[in-house]
Amino acid sequence: MAEASEEDGIDVLPDALLQHILSFLPAEDAVKTCVLSRRWRHLWKLTPILCITNTERWRSPKDFIKLVNHLVLFRGSSPLHKFEIKINSCAHWMIMSGDSNPFHCAIMWVMYALMCQVQVLTIKNMHAYIEMDDGFSLFSRHLTELNLSGLDFRKFVLNFSSCPALEYIYFSASCCFNSVEKILSQSVKYLTFDFPEFSEHHRTHIYAPNLITLRLDDCWGRVPFLESMPSLIAAFVRPHRDSDDLCSNTYSGNCEDEYCHGCYGMVDNAGNDSAKCVLLGGLSEAKKLELIAGPEMRIFRSDLRWCPLFSKLKSLLLNEWCVANNFWALACILEHSPVLLKLTLQISKETKPMIGAVENYSALVKPAAISKHLKVVKVHCKEVDEGVCETVKFLSTLDVVVLIRRMDRSTNLFSFEEGNSSSSHDEGSSR
Repeated sequence: MAEASEEDGIDVLPDALLQHILSFLPAEDAVKTCVLSRRWRHLWKLTPILCITNTERWRSPKDFIKLVNHLVLFRGSSPLHKFEIKINSCAHWMIMSGDSNPFHCAIMWVMYALMCQVQVLTIKNMHAYIEMDDGFSLFSRHLTELNLSGLDFRKFVLNFSSCPALEYIYFSASCCFNSVEKILSQSVKYLTFDFPEFSEHHRTHIYAPNLITLRLDDCWGRVPFLESMPSLIAAFVRPHRDSDDLCSNTYSGNCEDEYCHGCYGMVDNAGNDSAKCVLLGGLSEAKKLELIAGPEMRIFRSDLRWCPLFSKLKSLLLNEWCVANNFWALACILEHSPVLLKLTLQISKETKPMIGAVENYSALVKPAAISKHLKVVKVHCKEVDEGVCETVKFLSTLDVVVLIRRMDRSTNLFSFEEGNSSSSHDEGSSR
C-alpha cells in the first residue's frame, strides 16, 4: 500500500484549482489566505478574478482606499479575467470626508485592471453618482464586457472605439448621460440601458452599427436617437412614463402647440427632432421588437409619420400606445412589416379612451395590406373590457385569428413571459 502523503485536504489540489477557488472570494478574504503556509503566500495574486464588494464593512473611506491601493500594489500585473468593484455607502463617506470626486480613485483602479488585460470590467456604485470626467477613456485590446452603474458621464462623446474586442456593454442602475451627445462603438453587439437618465434639452445619439441586441428600459429625459443598426436582431424599448417626450394634447405624434415641452421643448445640433425618425429608423432592421410606452408617450407615433419599413421584422410586441385614433399606428406598422409572423398586444384599462380620440384628420381604419405570414394575433389583458373588445373587433377585420389571454391580477402586465399557465388563462378566439 502506498505511503500516505504528508499533505491532505485542500492542499492536495493543484495551484490552478486553488486559484480558481480563491476567485470566488471577496478580494480582502482571498488575501488573508497568504498566512496559511508558504505555498499559499502568493496564490491570491494569481487569481483571474478580483472582486472588491464589501465596502460597507470599512469604518472610513481612507481604510477602504488604503486596502485597494495596497491590494493592487502587491498583486502586481498578473492577467485578470474579471475585475469588479462595488461601492456602497463608501461613496457617500468619500464626499463627507472631503473628497468631493471619488472618480480619481475609481479611475486609478480601472487603469490597473486594464493594465492586467482584464476582459470583464464591472463598476457598481450603489449610492450617489460618481462623476466621470474627461479622464474616463478606455484603451484595451482585451476588454470584452463592461458593466457600469451609478456613474455620471461628463464627456460630450462616450467613445469605446479604442476597445476593439468590446462586445457587451451594460449601463445599469441609473447611469447619467445628461452631458453626453454621442455614444459610439464599432464593436459592441449587446447594449443595455436600465433606468438611464438622458438630457431633457438634447438627444444623445447612439452609433453602434454592429449591434445585435438592444435593451433601453425606463429611460428618463429624451429618448436617444438611434443611428443605423443593420445587424440588429432584437430590441426592447420602454421610455419612462414621466420622460420628456410626453404630449397630452394629441395622440397623433406631434401637436401644434409651440409651448408643448414634449413636442417642441428640445432642439439639438441638427434642429428640431420633429424632422427626424428618432427611434424606429434605427430599429427598422430588427427581427424582433418589443415597444412599450404610456398613453401620452409621443415618440413611437411621431416616428411612424415617416413610415419606416420593417423589412425583416417577424416578432412584434406592443402595448396600448398603438391603438389611439382608431388604430392608425398599429395599422401603419402592420402595413410596413411584410414578413411579420407573430404579433402580441398587451392591453390595459387605459385603452378605450385612446381608441375613441379621433382627431381632425382621416384616421386609418385598416392597413392596405398585412403580412401573409401573420395568421394569429395574441391579445393579453387583465380583464376583457370595452377597450379589449374594440381591439379584437379591429383585428378581426384583418382576416387573422385573435387569441385573448387574460393575465392574473397579481401578474405584471408587462412581464413579457408567455406560456405561464399558472398566471394566465385563455379566454377564447375570434376571427
